[in-house]
Amino acid sequence: MLPSHRRWHAPPADQPSDNCKPGKGVDKFTFSTFVWVFLIFLLFASGADLDRILRLRQWLAPLLFIPALAVVIGGTMALMRNVALRRWRRVISVLMAPVAACALFVAAGAAGVNAERIRLEIGRRYYLDQIAQLAHDEPRLKPFDWGESGGAGVTSWIHTLVYDESDEILLPAQQRTAAWRDRAGKQCPGTPICAVLWSHAEKSAVVRKIDGHFYLLTEVY
Repeated sequence: MLPSHRRWHAPPADQPSDNCKPGKGVDKFTFSTFVWVFLIFLLFASGADLDRILRLRQWLAPLLFIPALAVVIGGTMALMRNVALRRWRRVISVLMAPVAACALFVAAGAAGVNAERIRLEIGRRYYLDQIAQLAHDEPRLKPFDWGESGGAGVTSWIHTLVYDESDEILLPAQQRTAAWRDRAGKQCPGTPICAVLWSHAEKSAVVRKIDGHFYLLTEVY
C-alpha cells in the first residue's frame, strides 16, 4: 500500500508567516557601543600623556578628534537604524553608552585612578630603585622627567614627577623649612624643582599629590 502524501497548505492571509519574525537575538542589549565610547573617553583622558611621551604636538588634535568623530557618526547611524527597525533594546544600549562610560570615569577619578596614577604604578619599581640609591641621612628629594606638551607659539607645560620624602613641596613657600630649601637649592639650576623654589615672571608652577611621597610638578609658561 502506497504511503499517503500530505499536501502543503498555505497559511491563512490573516496569519503571518514565521519568516516575518525577527531572528533570535536581533533585538538585545549590547555592549559594543559602550566599548567604543569607553575607548574614546580613554583616548581623551590619556591625550596629555600621549603628547608628553610621544611629543605629538600638532598631531594630537587629529589623533583625538578623528576617532571621536568616527564613533559619533557610527553611533548616530546605528541609533537611526535601530529606531527604524524598532529594536528598542539596542536603542537603549546606544543611548546609555555615553552615560555609562562617563559614570565609570567619574567613579575611577573619585577612587584616585587617573592617567598620572597609572603611569606612576607602571614605573614605580624603577623610581623606587633610583630613590634607594640616594643617601639616607636626610629626607630624600628626587625629580623624574615626565616630558612636556605644547610648543612654539602656544602655552607649554613641563611635567616632572617629584619624590619628596618630607612632603614639604606641597606646602606654601613660607611654611617650608630651611632644610628643605637647602635640599632643593642643591638641584638648582638645572631641574624643574627650581620653579618651586624661585618665582619667575614668565612661569608658574603647580604641584599636585599623586600617591604617597610622589607629586606631579607642572610648569606653565
